[in-house]
Amino acid sequence: MKWKAGKWILTASTSLLVSCAVPGQNGDGHDAIQKTLDSIGGFFGGPSNGAGGSPQSGKMVSINAANIIIDGPHPSDSRWQGKLISQTSLYHFFDSHPRRGPSDYWPRIAIRIDDYSETLVPATGGVEIKYMSQMPSSSQQNIARPIECIKFTAVIWKTPKQSERIENVVHCNADIRMNEATLSVGALTDYASLISPASMSSGQVRNFGPKSPSKLLPDYTQQDNRLYTTGRYLFGSIFTQLSYRGPLDGDPRLWFINLAQKSN
Repeated sequence: MKWKAGKWILTASTSLLVSCAVPGQNGDGHDAIQKTLDSIGGFFGGPSNGAGGSPQSGKMVSINAANIIIDGPHPSDSRWQGKLISQTSLYHFFDSHPRRGPSDYWPRIAIRIDDYSETLVPATGGVEIKYMSQMPSSSQQNIARPIECIKFTAVIWKTPKQSERIENVVHCNADIRMNEATLSVGALTDYASLISPASMSSGQVRNFGPKSPSKLLPDYTQQDNRLYTTGRYLFGSIFTQLSYRGPLDGDPRLWFINLAQKSN
């Protein structure tokens, strides 16, 4: 998978990111990193290294100013048993099926969230300070987010009448790889505002398709917003592993049927 633009952004912006990617104890640096990432508005070459060391197996890194354990063993809990994205035809799907033009909307993918870790929907909104990366001189111990997962079902529409259904796909923070590109806060926010073109929209109907709902990402409840905000590192990784560039170029060929409100 080639993320040439993202790699260039990392090279051009390294000094700026390093100076503000790890907030202090009071979270004062969070606004700075968010503004920086929003201004970049796209991929950078990979997660920034956080202060190493964690009782969890894997590597602690900082993704959008939050400490995350990645690149470790997949959870053994039966709840999170299923197919990895890399074990399905979803992996690098959009690299294999690039758009031939702005009016090309095939193939397309619908995703239904079937399960997610409860810690991804905290009781209160906003940034959870205890998981934020700290300055190197801080006496506060770095704490990484717990192992968190999303389980989903996807339907790939190759044509209006030909589809492939993929069930029990599970993606956890441990499944994110060290060399994987990450999405900025700004890019993920941009995706949340994308709408389907009228020619392929089902309006307010949210189902597996083949037509997509008018808004690609539902955000009807506080729980929806919290899941997408807290779990943005997981959603961004899903996009990356599918090689989906919609948050960057407005490609409308991927939508979500639901978020926190589990759908049958």
